[in-house]
Amino acid sequence: MLKNIELFDKLSLRFNGRVLFIKDVIGDEICCWSFYGQGRKIAEVCCTSIVYATEKKQTKVEFPEARIYEETLNILLYESQDGRGPDNALLEATGGAAGRSHHLEEDEERERIERVRR
Repeated sequence: MLKNIELFDKLSLRFNGRVLFIKDVIGDEICCWSFYGQGRKIAEVCCTSIVYATEKKQTKVEFPEARIYEETLNILLYESQDGRGPDNALLEATGGAAGRSHHLEEDEERERIERVRR
């Protein structure tokens, strides 16, 4: 969890004024990063917890730091510099909202199933 908090603080300070970072302290997720661009949800990256059933129940949290950096950089690519919005060719080439929406829905469904299993 400390890694998640440290990365959140680091990115929110680094990209202050360019990217809005909001911390959800009410949700049930261990850590979940949602990325929005041009008013739409572009991607979501969630930590996964693995429970080991030994004598003492242990939980390991898998923290996808590289994916969080990747999606943060993608959001910066979609950033509007001149008020016109991102270039459509750029969105298609990098798998923007149009290219990712189908994959995002599949990922969300897979994550919902995983949550039910926990």
